[in-house]
Amino acid sequence: MDVMVEGPRSAQVAGMLHERDIPYSIAIGDVDPMIAREQGNSFKKQKSNLNCKMDWKGYYRLDVIYSFMDDLAASYPYLCTVCVIGHSAEGREIKMLKISNGGSDNEGVWIDGSIHPREWISTAVVTYLADHLVRNYHQLPESVTNKDWYILPVLNPDGYEYTHTHDRMWRKNRARYGECVGVDLNRNFSYGWGEKGEEGSSEDPGNIFFRGPEPFSEPETAAVKRVILESGTNFKVFLSLHSYGEVIIFPWGYTGDPCPDYVRLLEGGTCIAKAIYDTSKRTYKVGSTKDLMYYAAGTSTDWSYAVASIPYSYMIELRGKEHRFLLPKEDIVSTATEVVTGVLRLMDYVDGKHPETQSCVCPK
Repeated sequence: MDVMVEGPRSAQVAGMLHERDIPYSIAIGDVDPMIAREQGNSFKKQKSNLNCKMDWKGYYRLDVIYSFMDDLAASYPYLCTVCVIGHSAEGREIKMLKISNGGSDNEGVWIDGSIHPREWISTAVVTYLADHLVRNYHQLPESVTNKDWYILPVLNPDGYEYTHTHDRMWRKNRARYGECVGVDLNRNFSYGWGEKGEEGSSEDPGNIFFRGPEPFSEPETAAVKRVILESGTNFKVFLSLHSYGEVIIFPWGYTGDPCPDYVRLLEGGTCIAKAIYDTSKRTYKVGSTKDLMYYAAGTSTDWSYAVASIPYSYMIELRGKEHRFLLPKEDIVSTATEVVTGVLRLMDYVDGKHPETQSCVCPK
């Protein structure tokens, strides 16, 4: 468990832990300088700038990301379309990029980032992947080009903007429930919603794991549900990018029982992990949500697997164990490169075209 403590209270908290014989270590001695360094100055003073271009040398605001998506569509109109799939709790557009050659038999791949807005690296990796797919499309294998790619870089636009302007560690959306603000959108999907009580999510609006008053109560999760179930696309892969942890996890989160396709999902996830290891020598663990993390009820991957019947449903927790949510901008490209390699390897596995389809072994 990570606990962030106000500086003046650190000695008090350390004393409480010591009195109760709870072992602990200090992961980051002072968070503020890391936040300031991440932005080049105080993130509260950062100004959005439409003249910025995505170069993956830093983390960018929502309007820059949306401009990047629009520019891709304008430059590659035969491959890309951008559409607004809904509006957030505060009325912001939720923009999605679709990459497709128009093949009538194409199956679907869904990829999203920043369902938890403080996880900036997830949006950076999703946009890097989109850029790589479009600019290298004609050199990519058939296992990639025979798919329709539905890419949502910022699932939670209100929260994402809030992390840039007010609270860098904000996790939820910005919906108001009484005097409290925010729903954990990754506890708001219907399958397993509310299971395991307070261990899997929370009914308390003040809790960071607040699941909302009912499944799909939030416009952001309802938009995802609508696109996937009403698009007419046969989705084969669902990838939700998060940070941090360097793990590749799959259903279930709401129960400790194995899902029906545990072995197949383990093999697919291991192919991703092996590709990452081959690229950067970093080891991503593979397993079910409950086995590698904790109970999480109402997650997008449990829903995509069980309700939307998407057979390859994964949550990829990206780098970094050292910096937690404040991964330095210098690590963006290397993180994105290893994940892109893993995603492309998964496409080969899904199509049965990878030589290691039957024998992917996770690096030790």
